[in-house]
Amino acid sequence: MGGPTAILEIAGARLLIDPAFDQPKQYPSGLEKTHAPAFGTNRLGAVDAVLLSHDQHDDNLDDAGRELLKSVPAVYSTPGARRRLGNHITGMNAWDTQELKTPVTTITITAVPALHGPDGVDRGEDGEVTGFVLSGDGVPVTYISGDNASVKVAKETGDRIKARIGPIDTAVLFAGAARTPAILDNAPLTLTSHNAALVAKDLAPRRVVPLHTDSWNIYSEDIHTLTQAFRELGIDHQLVDLRPAGHTKPLT
Repeated sequence: MGGPTAILEIAGARLLIDPAFDQPKQYPSGLEKTHAPAFGTNRLGAVDAVLLSHDQHDDNLDDAGRELLKSVPAVYSTPGARRRLGNHITGMNAWDTQELKTPVTTITITAVPALHGPDGVDRGEDGEVTGFVLSGDGVPVTYISGDNASVKVAKETGDRIKARIGPIDTAVLFAGAARTPAILDNAPLTLTSHNAALVAKDLAPRRVVPLHTDSWNIYSEDIHTLTQAFRELGIDHQLVDLRPAGHTKPLT
C-alpha cells in the first residue's frame, strides 16, 4: 500500500499490517504523507485481522486507518494501543500469544520485542512498539519486525523464534531509517538499509519483504539503498520488491 501498510494473505486469512490509507497530507505531528496509497479502503475487501505495530505515529496508523479499525474483527497491538483506542484492541506484551482461526487452520500470533530507536534508548510510551510472528500447522513462520531499529533486538528475537518455533520462512522488515529532528537528534527510528541487511543475514529467511521505505517524509533511505546493502552482503536474491504503483523505478 505504501509505507508500512501491506496485506498479508496466509493460511486462509487476510491480515492487514499498519493501516495508513490517507491521501497525501501534512499532519500536526510534522509527518507528511508524500504519496497516495496503492488503493483506498473501498478496494481493500474483507480483512480478518490487523497487525498494528503501534498507534502513536501517523505513518503506522493514520486517520483513515483509525476509522477502518472499527470494522475489523480483530486488532492486535500493544497494551498502550488498547488503552488509547479501546477494548476492541487486543493489547499484547512481548511473547504473549493469541490464536486466529481460519477456514483451514489456526494461526498463532506471537508479539515479539521491537525497539523504536537506537540500542539503550527508552522513549517511554511514545516509543512502545511490537513486532509479530505468525506460526501454526501449515503456516509459514513469518516474522514482522514492526518499527524496530535495533539489530541486537532483531537477532535476539530471531534466535528465540528459531529455538521455540522453527526456521523463519519470511521476514517482513520495516526499514527506511526513519528520522526526525524532534526525536533523538535524527537517530534512526527504524532499520537502516545496512542494518536490515545484517538482520536478514542473521535470520536467514527464505525471503525478505521490505516495508516502510516510501511515501513518507521521515524515511531517509529507500528500496534502492536497501537493495545495495543486501547486494553487498550477497543476499539480494532474498528481496521481494513490493513497492506500490508510482514507485517502481528499476532496481539497479
